[in-house]
Amino acid sequence: MTTKIQDPFILRRYIALASKNLRRRPVRTGLTVAGVALAVTVAVSLGGFMLGYRSAIDKSINMLGFQVMIMAKGCPYEAATMMLKGGTGLLYLPADIYDKVKSDPEIATITPIFVGVAQKQGSGIRDDGAAGASNFSIISGIDVPSYKIMKPWIGFKQGPGYENGRWFADKSHNEVVLGFEAAEYEQRKVGDTFYASITPNGRPDAVMHEFKVVGVLDRTGTQDDGTVFMPIETAREFFGRPDQLTIIGIKLKEFNAFKMREFETRWLKLPEVQVVGLQQVKNTLVNLVATAQTMIAAVAVIAIIVALIGVINTILMSVYERTSEIGIMKALGARQSSIFELIWLETVMICFAGGLLGSVLAVAGSGLVEKAIKSMADFGVSGSIVQITPQVIGGAILGAIVLGFFGGLYPAWRASAMRPVEAISKGA
Repeated sequence: MTTKIQDPFILRRYIALASKNLRRRPVRTGLTVAGVALAVTVAVSLGGFMLGYRSAIDKSINMLGFQVMIMAKGCPYEAATMMLKGGTGLLYLPADIYDKVKSDPEIATITPIFVGVAQKQGSGIRDDGAAGASNFSIISGIDVPSYKIMKPWIGFKQGPGYENGRWFADKSHNEVVLGFEAAEYEQRKVGDTFYASITPNGRPDAVMHEFKVVGVLDRTGTQDDGTVFMPIETAREFFGRPDQLTIIGIKLKEFNAFKMREFETRWLKLPEVQVVGLQQVKNTLVNLVATAQTMIAAVAVIAIIVALIGVINTILMSVYERTSEIGIMKALGARQSSIFELIWLETVMICFAGGLLGSVLAVAGSGLVEKAIKSMADFGVSGSIVQITPQVIGGAILGAIVLGFFGGLYPAWRASAMRPVEAISKGA
């Protein structure tokens, strides 16, 4: 056996022989492949989570439409979560802040937003407005012209029951526009009635309001999907906060780190406000899951080490069981490099099979992984947070092959270093 393994014909013979050797102990081989597959599944899921989470943050932030938020002083993460997914515990700004800020010469577009939380009655489904199972809606009061400039991609859902969808009339007190998910949950179409119970600021009793749905928005994959929109003046009046805002969204004429610092310096002089750049929000959200990602990575590393030990143990046991066979092969003229290549190929084949199986399991179980991650913590973004791409899968399989390459070095060397006579006598 003097022909190099690089010869295609000999390579096929090597693969066939290695496969036959591995099939001799199917249970042991299967368990070893399963160990590698588990490590690869964890690694692929971790890679998909890291990639998907960053992608979800980017998408959610970009779909906000603005680059800078001015809001009342508080926790930036709470503010970010409120804007990205909706939330409670809102803080409010004096409305005159908007009049001061909008005169800034660096601003390209600015929009005021008032957010409040309303209690729905009977999930909004009963047409008589009678109380039923209570839940809540995020009410967003907006200025339509500036809001549309900030988010030019927003459109109305079309189809039967959604014809002639439009924005509410300026200063209307009885018209609302529902986000896609809000309309689906409430089972509302254009022309239907929506009920909301709003508690005005400083008053103990909620007031029931009846609205006509004049439009339903297309799905955006952002917080807008679950929001109920009404004119900003109406929202402030209903919530008893006529001189307050929640957030001022801003797009700068030139957005970079230097311009952002200049803008922030100018307006942080106001005692009531904090200026939050969207990059700051992104960094805050990424840092929040850094510890979780580190822990998952540690689990992946441990799984890889355990899998590597399992592979080495399996191949060493195979070599030990075939000591006599290897001795006979060497006595018949098999070169030391040929024995080395055969055992090394068996190791690589186990790891390659484990890499393929692990990748399939990770893709098949990505939905369950995402549900499990979301059930453990609110990561402040909507949409998918696990994104398994071909690049992630390719990297995982390549990593499994590299694992096999290094894991097979010692068993292959051990087998190739055997002396024929001693190997035959030990095997006998």
